[in-house]
Amino acid sequence: MSFPQRYGPWALVVGAAVGLGAEFCRQLAERGLNLIMVALEKDELDTLATDLTQRHGIRTHAVTGDITAPDVLDSVALLVEDVELGLVVYNAGLSICGMWLDVPLERHRRVVDVNISAMMTVLHRFVPPMIERGRGGVVLLSSMSGLLGTPMYGSYAATKAFTLNLAETLWDEWRPHGVDVVAVVPGPTDTPGYRADAPRPVRNAPKVMPVAPVVAEGLAALGKQPSVIPGRANRRNGILLSRLLPRKRAVALMGTAMREIYPGQ
Repeated sequence: MSFPQRYGPWALVVGAAVGLGAEFCRQLAERGLNLIMVALEKDELDTLATDLTQRHGIRTHAVTGDITAPDVLDSVALLVEDVELGLVVYNAGLSICGMWLDVPLERHRRVVDVNISAMMTVLHRFVPPMIERGRGGVVLLSSMSGLLGTPMYGSYAATKAFTLNLAETLWDEWRPHGVDVVAVVPGPTDTPGYRADAPRPVRNAPKVMPVAPVVAEGLAALGKQPSVIPGRANRRNGILLSRLLPRKRAVALMGTAMREIYPGQ
């Protein structure tokens, strides 16, 4: 069965305008999928939708807004009612860099709203028809920060651990019904969000990956395994930190590295 037959003819990409989300849109368009694209950045989203339509001859619907807002979710639902949705990519995410108590509680809650609550709502609302149809796919964006406690990114890391565990759970629960799930677990990736935190170049820091191979490895893993860490070096680091080192040593190393990469936070 071809990719469009298995996961088409329409895909929903949340967090679609820039970075990994935009690259998911590009690679899915190259595979012939039509796109419902949701993001906050109107100009970037509209430009991307127009470009993909012209370049690949696909259909696109661009929805500008915050996926945590009920009216935005309702707008997406109206579009989904009129199409056969075969793939959901939840890429919307929010991170906060800083010592945990230095960050206002409402900002922590906002991270949970975007990274967890809205993701669960999207899945609960749009996956059941895939299960009834007996085919489809879900891609959830986790992070290597979710493999262990990550000082200075505590709430973000916690939400990405949730995402990874949920994806692996749903991989097992939904595969008998023909719906594939994969958690993509990137390391440092060259996205606007990563650059906005202004990481300091340090010796022996993990290499920053471009978005294209991260997305390509994620899509290649869909239907084959419950989770994937893109990049050979990232996979080695993931095994070292989450399996080989004692937990307290791994978290302490992560804390030292993060304070060096983000001094003054």
